[in-house]
Amino acid sequence: MENLIFLLTASLVLYKSARKPKKIRIGDTNCSVLFSPDAVFDYTRSDDSDELYFSEYTEKEISYGVLCARLSAKLPLDEARDIMDSYLTRLHKPFHALYNTGIDLCQPLEQEPSCIKMVDYWQDEDEMDWKVKGYTDGQIIAVLYVKNINQSTVEQHDLFLDSFSMH
Repeated sequence: MENLIFLLTASLVLYKSARKPKKIRIGDTNCSVLFSPDAVFDYTRSDDSDELYFSEYTEKEISYGVLCARLSAKLPLDEARDIMDSYLTRLHKPFHALYNTGIDLCQPLEQEPSCIKMVDYWQDEDEMDWKVKGYTDGQIIAVLYVKNINQSTVEQHDLFLDSFSMH
């Protein structure tokens, strides 16, 4: 009986550790994020030949998502910032966000000084609270979000939202 309990416990530990988020690459973008190791990114190409990647996973009632675009042409940083600002606003409709706090420009990433980071908080029609971060360097525009942030600590959702990196 002890052996059976030990075997079940060991299996559960191995299963849980295998599903822990890990740093994974986002398609062919040379970007990575701390995400579900089972994640599969949907891929499409826009009419302008931009490469678009999307994935989402849910763990304990909290959804984590990544939208990432590798643009076909590198844009000046100011123009990329404006496009990302507009993109974050346009995402309200498909994600049913009714309210937002307003997009705030954050400090550039230490490892990516030529990267702009933005943050916003949303509330959707189901009264779920979201935290959304966008990143751009002119070639990449990425949006990471956590839906239902009230079910986790700030440290937990920021671990994911701050894990994005460009190589």
